[in-house]
Amino acid sequence: MAEQQDLDRNEDATPYKLEKARERGQVAKSADVVSATVFTVAVAYFYWKGWDGLQSQFRYGHALLVQAGRLDGSAAGLWWLVGGMVRDALTALAPFFGALMIAAIVGNLMQTGPVLSMDPIKADFSRLNPVTGLKKLFSLRTLFDGARAVMKLVLLSLVVVQGIKSLAPQFPQLAAMPPAMLVRTVLDDAAGMGLKIALMLCLIALVDFAYTRREFNKKMRMSKRELKDEHKNREGDPRIRARLRELRRESLRRSMAARHTANADVLLTNPTHVAVALRYVHGEMASPQLVAKGAGGVAALMRQIAARNRIPVIQNPPLARALFHGLEVEQHVPPQLYAQVARILVWVFAMRDARTQPQGAAT
Repeated sequence: MAEQQDLDRNEDATPYKLEKARERGQVAKSADVVSATVFTVAVAYFYWKGWDGLQSQFRYGHALLVQAGRLDGSAAGLWWLVGGMVRDALTALAPFFGALMIAAIVGNLMQTGPVLSMDPIKADFSRLNPVTGLKKLFSLRTLFDGARAVMKLVLLSLVVVQGIKSLAPQFPQLAAMPPAMLVRTVLDDAAGMGLKIALMLCLIALVDFAYTRREFNKKMRMSKRELKDEHKNREGDPRIRARLRELRRESLRRSMAARHTANADVLLTNPTHVAVALRYVHGEMASPQLVAKGAGGVAALMRQIAARNRIPVIQNPPLARALFHGLEVEQHVPPQLYAQVARILVWVFAMRDARTQPQGAAT
């Protein structure tokens, strides 16, 4: 039953699992979106700057031919000429390649946002296993990807064929055009064809992006057991959480007992299992107040604090148990226990006065 539960991954992935997959570089990303974005930007740039760039190249070639007879034929002169040509070519092509680079970055960021992970580029020697490679080569996934690539090729071929058919009527007129007009017309026709291909690539990329996200979400699905295990790992075992809460409460009780026991007038014990600290201020309290109580280790700590502060420790198991179980901290002694507590406090105060009396007489 547990194995069947592990196989039934019908629950959507939690944000925690998606975040961990993102840290490993596993995100829903379609390569077709990046390709379509780069191709569209390239065609748009070519349509926008193609004629101007070609004219600039013609002017550069014309100037080079005009100066050909006066060029220095030495090695230094030729190096200067080659260096100038390379600089001019880079200057002309730098905006184009910069636009393509920005398009590739935007195409990735649109899908996944910034993802910084080294896991995809780590060495994985399992990829060198020929058996694994053959399994992937003859898997259904490979066949499906191949069929999808063929479908893309068919769609793009149809776009190209339809584009050529629309341009066919003007082919006889190209021979009669002046060279400049011929080049301009060919550039415009090529740019128009490129825009149609880019439109088809965008449609293919949109479908592929939706499919990729669906497959990724399906791959990230979790079983009910995985959900429980993730919750347990993130929040901790309930028994451990309960134990931690108990330890925190114990620590709080110890700290409060230590703080309030130092202000008590007497400490009643069981004699070792429980301890209660009482305090009474004549004229301010209607009855003695329980300022601290504890059992086990807390009771031992209260006895140590009482010894350090010279607070009387009296063993009275029945009264100590009655106060420990019947009162909470800061509650006052009930009337049925007045007599027992009063006898103890009278003795405690008498002993205190006896200790301080000689000092008072000496002064």
